[in-house]
Amino acid sequence: MIGFIVSFEVISRYIFNSPTIWVNEISRFLQIWATYLALTYSFHKNDFIRITVIYDRLGETGKRILDFISMLFILFFSSFVVYYGWLIAYDSLKVGRTSSTILDVPSFLTELAIPLCFFLLVIRASIEFVRKIRLFIK
Repeated sequence: MIGFIVSFEVISRYIFNSPTIWVNEISRFLQIWATYLALTYSFHKNDFIRITVIYDRLGETGKRILDFISMLFILFFSSFVVYYGWLIAYDSLKVGRTSSTILDVPSFLTELAIPLCFFLLVIRASIEFVRKIRLFIK
């Protein structure tokens, strides 16, 4: 979608000499949403970047403990981001804050990406946390 609207802008600007006023802002908003949705998707697919120097040297019990600790950290951090991200987004909604561009889009729509996507991460991390506990108990 972003590629399509940016291509549209390039064609309209350089071929038809008629630039748009909305492409830059909309593509930025879409990029924000795509980034935070990709965060949750990457966690679901277990595609996060890892530093495995220590992890590879641990035994099975050590790996399980480290996985357990990392899930706790992800849950804590994500919950923190959800809470404070929601406060910021709600404040924007309450005061009616909008973007400072011609489109005048409500800031709440963009700011909502952070708490919503991190909430999805909390759900996914909670599922993984329970799975790690079950593996640790076995």
